[in-house]
Amino acid sequence: MTPQEEREFVAGAFQKLKERGWFPGEEFQKSAITEQEIAAFEQEHQVKLPSLYKTFLRSYHLPQNENNSLCAIRDDEGDLSPLWQMIDSPESMSVVSERMEILQEIKDFCELPEDCFRYLIPIGDWGAGWGPLCIDLSRAEEEIDENDESTWSLVWFDHEEFDWDEWYLGEDGLLHGRAALPDLKTFLEVYFYGSLEAEFEREEGIKPTYEWYQDTLKR
Repeated sequence: MTPQEEREFVAGAFQKLKERGWFPGEEFQKSAITEQEIAAFEQEHQVKLPSLYKTFLRSYHLPQNENNSLCAIRDDEGDLSPLWQMIDSPESMSVVSERMEILQEIKDFCELPEDCFRYLIPIGDWGAGWGPLCIDLSRAEEEIDENDESTWSLVWFDHEEFDWDEWYLGEDGLLHGRAALPDLKTFLEVYFYGSLEAEFEREEGIKPTYEWYQDTLKR
């Protein structure tokens, strides 16, 4: 996507999220994160963030509620079902750096190789509590194949599993996690645009409204 298309896509994602009933009565505030702040972050950590993620960071700040939990219908190997997520909505890039420091603490606790987390950018929590959701920058965007999970750039780590070197460490000495979704664009399509809700309604006869998602927490 061009920069303009990215801005329109992200703005549309927040608008659609609101239309779907999330954060009722709240308004999305413009993000205070600047291009200069992102550039300084990239320089400090020696990484290059995906263009769409940078656009997301500079767009809007989600209202604070229950750790910014969202729910949508996702495709789990052909099974359409709801899954809650937590998505970070940082007020500054220092917040992202702090999340990265938590990963470093895990590295030390699990006695993992140095720099194994270097290309992982935490952006939330998969399953709203299962473990950190990250962008794996070692996965080239142009090589992502939605039919090949080994190429997916959104990955997660089970916080109850501490043998990360056994489960997630690649031959390149980097941690890659479990495949979550192909990329951030797919995440926004599913969790902001609700791209699979119409199909779920056709198959299950259930309209997944905001109220219905809230009811899933009581089951």
